[in-house]
Amino acid sequence: MKNSDMKNQNSISQLEMEIFRASENELTAGEREELEKKLKQHPELEKVYYDLIHLPDISKAYDHHMLSGKKMDRRVNQLLNTIEKLEPSPKSFENLSLHYFKRYALAASVLFLALTSGFYFSQNVPAESDLTVEELLYPMEESETETYVYYLEQLFEQ
Repeated sequence: MKNSDMKNQNSISQLEMEIFRASENELTAGEREELEKKLKQHPELEKVYYDLIHLPDISKAYDHHMLSGKKMDRRVNQLLNTIEKLEPSPKSFENLSLHYFKRYALAASVLFLALTSGFYFSQNVPAESDLTVEELLYPMEESETETYVYYLEQLFEQ
């Protein structure tokens, strides 16, 4: 970096610090005038300076006297009651647990399916035994459970 570039960068940094101090009302009237003269050479910083100086005064919005009192308490209670009517919260542990179960059961089951599928397909399976999805879901071998269910169906049909 050239020496002139370093000086220019330093002067811009110094101007930025002075702009910050001016926005915090730390400069005297003379220092402010000097800063405004320097900013004439840097129009982009001058715009930032004027934007910061002409911000609206929001201190009245946070006035302590306006935020306390019976009138304000009554309005806050009205808002809370309105919110409570719009969003009924589960009152009992049972309703709360059902609410969360419905909310997260699908995500958990999809995650479980993805993990088990990933585990199955990560196993080294010989190329001869390419199974289709149907064969994975509906195996060709009959299990003892299926045989038992078949006998029960036959029994109830009689």
